[in-house]
Amino acid sequence: MTGPHVIAVDIGGTHTDAALVTADGELHVHKVRSTPSDPGIALLDAIDGLLEASGLSIGDIAAVVHGTTVATNAVIMSDYARVGLLVTAGFEDILDIGTQQRVDLYDPWRPRPAPLVPRALVRGVRERTGSDGSVVTPLDEDDVRRAARAWRDEVDAVAVAFLFSFADAAHERRAARILEETLPGVPVTVSSVVAPEFREYPRTATTALNAALLPRSGGYIERLDARLRARGFAGAFQLMTSTGGVVPATLAARAPVTLLVSGPAAGAVAAAALGRRLGEPDIVMLDVGGTSADVAVITDGEPQRRYRGEVGGMPVALPQIDVLPIGAGGGSLARVDVHGLLAVGPESAGADPGPAAYGTGERPTVTDAHLVRGSLDPGGFLGGALPLHPGRAAAAIRDHVGKPLGLPLEAAAGSVIRIADGRMADAIRALTVARGVDVRRLALMAFGGAGPLHACAIAEDLGIDRVLVPRYPGLTSALGLLMGDGRYDLARTHVGVLRSLDAARVAEIVAELVDEAARMLRAAGVAGEPTIGLDADLRYAGQAYELTVAVSDDAGGGIADVAALERRFRLAHESAYGHAWEHAPVELVTLRVRVRVPRLAADWLGAPSGAGAAAPRRRTGFDAEGVPVDYAVLDRRDVRTGLAGPALVSQTDTTTLIPRGWRVDRVDGIGMVLRRDDGGRS
Repeated sequence: MTGPHVIAVDIGGTHTDAALVTADGELHVHKVRSTPSDPGIALLDAIDGLLEASGLSIGDIAAVVHGTTVATNAVIMSDYARVGLLVTAGFEDILDIGTQQRVDLYDPWRPRPAPLVPRALVRGVRERTGSDGSVVTPLDEDDVRRAARAWRDEVDAVAVAFLFSFADAAHERRAARILEETLPGVPVTVSSVVAPEFREYPRTATTALNAALLPRSGGYIERLDARLRARGFAGAFQLMTSTGGVVPATLAARAPVTLLVSGPAAGAVAAAALGRRLGEPDIVMLDVGGTSADVAVITDGEPQRRYRGEVGGMPVALPQIDVLPIGAGGGSLARVDVHGLLAVGPESAGADPGPAAYGTGERPTVTDAHLVRGSLDPGGFLGGALPLHPGRAAAAIRDHVGKPLGLPLEAAAGSVIRIADGRMADAIRALTVARGVDVRRLALMAFGGAGPLHACAIAEDLGIDRVLVPRYPGLTSALGLLMGDGRYDLARTHVGVLRSLDAARVAEIVAELVDEAARMLRAAGVAGEPTIGLDADLRYAGQAYELTVAVSDDAGGGIADVAALERRFRLAHESAYGHAWEHAPVELVTLRVRVRVPRLAADWLGAPSGAGAAAPRRRTGFDAEGVPVDYAVLDRRDVRTGLAGPALVSQTDTTTLIPRGWRVDRVDGIGMVLRRDDGGRS
């Protein structure tokens, strides 16, 4: 019989992490190698490991929550389905034209990425909706049928993006019905559902991307659901979206474009929750896995979000947690380039073949450098489940890094680690210093299998004096899947100067969005009382871009206080750009409703961390310059407040490196707080 036990599984490029919280708050964790050829195999293996450890059966599980990189990997590898794009006649070149913005302003000859939909598969139909939602030209249904017949056997999915459909979606809805009747079995995506906002190019590109991901990513979700059911699972299968919210698999399968930062979003949700528990509401997150490092900023206990972004050179007009990924992880490959310079990443050894230390790879990685440096225990990696091969790691570092650079083995390994540290520090600067944020006032929370090995060195580089290491660093993103609320973000463009808007019409639009959210919640079977808040995209009249400003935590009243909202916008504008105009008119662009339903009480977060008292072992390693260091080596359960570096704290899912000059300021079931002895001033 299904009970209140919940499993979370986060699939990464190298490892798959899983966690189980039982009805009585007991936490079990498990980690396995990822299976890139079929990610579902690793997910099922991880679930089997949790069930074996807990004594439960799959039928006892109330919900399985999944963080996936399937959609992200499809974008990285350009593994898209064939898409037919239906647009308003005269706008067939929208994806080719894009915008006038260039990646390199001073290189007009730099080739642009090829459009997601080839021009031959774009069809225009006679129809036109005005900016006010009025019908200018009725939809020519025969044009839609002709397009469908032309695409027969040529496309795997169809995207529909008509002009001003965000103001009135009737033409898109009718075209979709005709396409579904004419092309049975071919999924159809309409822009008024995926991205009902203005700006034709981003909206069309987002719709086309969703259609391109639907057959593969949506199919992956549906097949995985079926495999779970075949094993006897009768609970709710859910996925985390890019917003950090959890939605039913049926919704995620229809909108895979909302999953582009699924796993990293889970890490940000966990970082925010753990930071609040540790009394650190303002932190920068560093999640270093086997393939990549993900950076995000948490302010006042909430991850920073954005409502538009870019993936694979294409705009994505959807809300998401603001995560910056870079190709720097434990599996990142080190090489000496043609100029004789050492480079680390973005290419990764992944799970197959993996680092040389795994016994299967040949080329050196960051993990190999740590093993040579003495930061990793060859027999204790993943709790001994994956013995490492020091000889293979040393040979890879020596042959591919040391000899080409003329460096001794230990110095070569230290150089690899320093390059990786520098790339991660630069990513943090991009989200903080480059945006006018004083990074020194933040704490650095490091997790992922490799994050705690790099954290203190990166903090020193940035002038940060506090490092937070969660109780289970290597499984923090999986735990974040358990912490995420049910969440839906709905938006609708409505342009007009704030003080001249029809307040009744604004309230009506908000009410429609709230009703739509309530309908989605009921259809998803989400229980609980929702919290519904309202945000607004605002700009000075005449500006090209806008800022998102919170209106209220109760969307029911629409925009009740226009003057207060204008003041908040001006403060946000001054914070972002260093100035604000006191008397310039403020314009509303888009209304955004956010719906949250609490899911799982996180009482298990503070579970005891153990009460060991074993004396530390000693191990000789090397610092970044290749100088010998005598480390105290302790199990995580034996760490006490006051432990000073140099020390290595080992546990099944990671190793934390505490260098000289750092000490443990706090340790409990939530995590460790490391602090520089000199307060970060040196």
